[in-house]
Amino acid sequence: MAKLARWQPVTELERWFDRFDRLFDRMLNRFFRDWERDFWGLDWWRERWVPAMEVSETADAYIVRVELPGVKTDDIEVTLQDDILTIKGKRERSEERKEETIHFVERSYGEFVRSLRVPTDIKADAVEASYKDGVLEVRLPKSEESKPRRIEVKVA
Repeated sequence: MAKLARWQPVTELERWFDRFDRLFDRMLNRFFRDWERDFWGLDWWRERWVPAMEVSETADAYIVRVELPGVKTDDIEVTLQDDILTIKGKRERSEERKEETIHFVERSYGEFVRSLRVPTDIKADAVEASYKDGVLEVRLPKSEESKPRRIEVKVA
């Protein structure tokens, strides 16, 4: 005698989506693996270098840090115009490897530009930039009006 099974549409739908996801992932992985195998020297998605950036804030300043390993200080340009901070630079490929055959490259080379809008409450004439261990740090001091100040609460 046949048993009746309770139909659970949500569970069936989840199973279908899981199968579809696995199939789609396999198709994409196969496509990119085959494509990379054929063109492994031409990483078109890595041609544009975008260095990692971190922005933080203290009571006195905003701090922008950018990871620039292998970039010479002379190849870095920092500008502040109106309320836009722009960091430009370039990392060049070393030509010292004349006897080597390169098979795989994940490092990015070339020019980069990173721009971000900064708050208008900074002292533009006191902005400082320093470069140490491959990290550029730009310190944007806050104006006195924008710094938090303690207000005394008086007992009435």
